[in-house]
Amino acid sequence: MRPFLFLLFLLLAVTPSLTLAQAGANAPTQTSPAPATNTTDSSGVRHPKPAAQPALDRAQDLLFRKKDPAASIEEFKKAVKADPWYAQSYVLLGLAYMQLQRWSEAQWAFEQSTKVEPGNAQGYLGWGSALNEEKDYAGAQKALQRSLELSPDSAEAHYELARTFGAMGKWQAAEPHARRAIELNPDYAGPHALMGNVYLDQQDPESARNEFKEYLRLDPEGSLAPAVRQILAEIEKAMPPEPNKKRP
Repeated sequence: MRPFLFLLFLLLAVTPSLTLAQAGANAPTQTSPAPATNTTDSSGVRHPKPAAQPALDRAQDLLFRKKDPAASIEEFKKAVKADPWYAQSYVLLGLAYMQLQRWSEAQWAFEQSTKVEPGNAQGYLGWGSALNEEKDYAGAQKALQRSLELSPDSAEAHYELARTFGAMGKWQAAEPHARRAIELNPDYAGPHALMGNVYLDQQDPESARNEFKEYLRLDPEGSLAPAVRQILAEIEKAMPPEPNKKRP
C-alpha cells in the first residue's frame, strides 16, 4: 500500500490549507490588553479604532463577499496603518495572502498578529499554516502547538498539525490530531483524507477506503478529490474481491 500513501502525501503537503477561511469569517474580537487609544468595552473586548473601521469593513467585504483577496489587501493595509494594535486586521490580511499563495507575506502578517496579541490562537494557526506551505515543518509544529494551547478544541488547528506531522512522515503523531479534528467537526472533509493516509501507513486499506470515500462524500469537488479517486481505484484493484463478486 505504500505507493498509494506516497501519492496522496505529496498532495497533502503542497495543497494550500483552506481552514482559515472559516476561522477568519467568524473571527472573535480581540481581548488582549490594548493601548489607551484603542476602544475597549466593559468586558475587556478590544475593538478597532474608529479610524480603522471603514477600511476594515471594505477589506472584509472584498475578501468574503466579493471573493477578491488581491483588492482586499490594500484595504487591510490601510486598516493596519490606522490601528496597528488591532490583531485581527493582521489575521485577515494573512488570510488574503494565503488565498493568493503568497506564503511569506502571510507568515509575516500572522506573526505580527501574535506580537500584537500574544494570546491570539488564530494568529498562531495562520502562522503554522503558512509555514506548512513553506515546508518549514518544525516552525509550523511550534506555532500550531501554541495555537492548540490557546484553543484546544480547534478542529482547524488539529488538522493543520496533523498535516505537519504527515508531511514529516510522522503518521503515528498525526493520527490523534486527525482523529480529534474529525471528532470536533465530522463534516470537515480534509481530516478524513488525512486519516486515509494514516490507515494506509498502518497497512489497513479497508479503513483507508472508508475515510477516502467519506472525504468525497463531504467534498466531491475538493482540491484532493482527483487524487483521492485515483487512490480509491488503486485500492480496489489491490484488495481481494468480495466472495461471489466478480471484478468488472
